[in-house]
Amino acid sequence: MYRPITIAFFFLALAARPAPAQLFLGAEVGPDAFLKQDPAKIDTDGEDAFAWALSSEVSSATLYAVLGSTNPEREIFNYLRGGIYRQELAALLLLSEKTSVPFQKLAAELPKAGGFRGLAKKHGADAMEIFDAAGRLKAAADLRLPLFLAMPAVPAAPGVQVSTSAALSTDEKK
Repeated sequence: MYRPITIAFFFLALAARPAPAQLFLGAEVGPDAFLKQDPAKIDTDGEDAFAWALSSEVSSATLYAVLGSTNPEREIFNYLRGGIYRQELAALLLLSEKTSVPFQKLAAELPKAGGFRGLAKKHGADAMEIFDAAGRLKAAADLRLPLFLAMPAVPAAPGVQVSTSAALSTDEKK
């Protein structure tokens, strides 16, 4: 009498799917969870460096007028982190400069306008001309990008001493 019920439960247990608590939710503890590690941080070097590179390509007066900020690099970085693409951001900068509409207003209108073409049409500008100029601006900023990337400090080779007196010329030593 107990044998058929036991066999039925055995087959039900084999066919059962794992409970939701047994699924991987991305927050499980691994074997190295209690070892000391570097603190986690978001990799923002690419966007931060691009913000600096782009701001070096556009005049400061234009950036201050368009963004309405005394720290345009931070503003550019915030828009990049907010989901605006690099060339789109450059196009919005140029559109704002051309139409004298604040950048913040253009960025807010962008999703409602159905993209950059609709936004440029709404403000009476040629979208293709501005987007082409934005492509050249982005390419120029991309060329400067390596100048603004954070580089790790390289220690001196073993046995090499670095001194300031070695950097002096022979005339300055006399």
